[in-house]
Amino acid sequence: MEGEPPIEWVLLTNEPIDTAAELATVVDYYRSRWVIEEFFKALKQGCSLEKRQLESYQALSNALAVFLPVAWRLLLMRSLARVAPEQPATTILTEPQLLVIKFKLRLPVVPNTIGDALLAVARLGGHLRNNGMPGWQTLGKGYQKVLDYEVGFRAALACRRSDQS
Repeated sequence: MEGEPPIEWVLLTNEPIDTAAELATVVDYYRSRWVIEEFFKALKQGCSLEKRQLESYQALSNALAVFLPVAWRLLLMRSLARVAPEQPATTILTEPQLLVIKFKLRLPVVPNTIGDALLAVARLGGHLRNNGMPGWQTLGKGYQKVLDYEVGFRAALACRRSDQS
């Protein structure tokens, strides 16, 4: 506000900041912090990693091997839905995934934009469109259903092909 002293931010670092380029690099690292925090929210809430109460290193390692790519996909979906909602839905989901969403939600057409696809995935997780953007838990539940339905879809196709042979 006018007349008020400006806010002065202090960023503590052990990285060298002797040049403008070094300083810009440290600031960029700090800006990345928000994406990293969102990634861990996707992992903890969207994939329910903490609720699994894994007790051994091996169990935790196995769970992370499965859930890290899922958390990355959830973060990608939500990030692209915010910055490029009109881009093609095939940017974030496969065509079989989009087909199972269409049939499970009884949609007239396959979701064709990232924004529509994100809301459809969230709807499978119990999201109501009037409630704003979906949270990590709802998005995670919906994406898990998409993955489960896709496995069933592919299994049904394989059975059908083997019956025709």
